[in-house]
Amino acid sequence: MELPKFLHELTQDENTPSLEYAQEVFNLLEVKKVRKKETILYLGDTATKIYFVKKGILKCSIMDDSGNLHTTRFVAENDAVTSMVSYIEQKPSNIQIDCVEDAEVLCFKYEDFQYMSKLYPGLATAFHRIMLRRYHGLLDEKARMISRDATSRYLKFIELYPAIVERLPLKEIASFLGIRQQSLSRLRSKIDE
Repeated sequence: MELPKFLHELTQDENTPSLEYAQEVFNLLEVKKVRKKETILYLGDTATKIYFVKKGILKCSIMDDSGNLHTTRFVAENDAVTSMVSYIEQKPSNIQIDCVEDAEVLCFKYEDFQYMSKLYPGLATAFHRIMLRRYHGLLDEKARMISRDATSRYLKFIELYPAIVERLPLKEIASFLGIRQQSLSRLRSKIDE
């Protein structure tokens, strides 16, 4: 679903501007090409954009106490990503967002969000609801991953990310699953037998 239509439907009431007007506003948003391995949001920086992925794969990572990054989420075409709390509250981000493969993203800047919130009075509330749903979804997903053995985690990963599993480097999947790359390679060989 296109972002203007998605936001329009999220906030639809009798005061909502027309979808055509929303489309005009969104056509003004920046389309950015991002290269593989490029970081678009660093840990500690304030998120000033929501990235709606038109093409490619992005990943979100957190840092442990030893300074190692661990992948927590992947997003691909027709999905959006940012450090939502950082974006809404304009505070430093606790996640980093990197490009896994060359991508094209639509940048929804914080200033645009403020402007659109005036046009769509329910937009901020809708974003907060989305943020809470995604947060709880991620917590549930991670809780289920932690409680499973490596084989079950990998099979669940394939179920959750069927469209991108073949496009991701092995090391990225291993990071997400919390296992070593060599272990994942052996595991995949066993499953393929």
